[in-house]
Amino acid sequence: MTESTTTTNARERILSRIRTNLPAAVQHPDVPLFEVGGDKIANFITKLESFDGKAVRVATRGEALKWLAENIRSDNRTVFSAVAGFEGNFEINDYTDPHSANTVDVCVARGILGVGETGSVWVTEESLGLAACALFSTDLYLLLDADKIYSGLHQAYRAIDLSTGRYGSFFTGPSATADIEAVHITGAQGEISLTVILIG
Repeated sequence: MTESTTTTNARERILSRIRTNLPAAVQHPDVPLFEVGGDKIANFITKLESFDGKAVRVATRGEALKWLAENIRSDNRTVFSAVAGFEGNFEINDYTDPHSANTVDVCVARGILGVGETGSVWVTEESLGLAACALFSTDLYLLLDADKIYSGLHQAYRAIDLSTGRYGSFFTGPSATADIEAVHITGAQGEISLTVILIG
């Protein structure tokens, strides 16, 4: 009997014992939807700004693209865009090494939904184009439809399908830390600025 056969047999014996000794199924408790008072968009902006983020309000997607064109310059800066209608100068394809995203200064992408309770924006690998670009960038801009803002985290999680995609995360302001002597430092591990462009 080879070593690999012995290992396989031992593993199967252990797994078989686990399967036959599983505890009885317990029904999950019902989690109530805790309502968050106030206007969800106003709450979102207030919370976002409290975490050093910025909010820009525009009426239409066209106005959002115009704002980006007027406020983001690619002169001497590497700009990645995952938003149709706004061009960057950092291109990606199926073979792009995520490590190369360390050269990205500005990332422009889409947010899937927002949370008024925390000022957070849910993003995925699809909405970011290449997640590493958002994480490596100095300045991050996220376009978000105002009607996709939910009042609280409980409501937001009900709207998220966690079974799809390999990556999803809530971004709450730019990266920051207050670990050292309780001094708040913005941009400690990632982007120094996060601007959410609210459409509608």
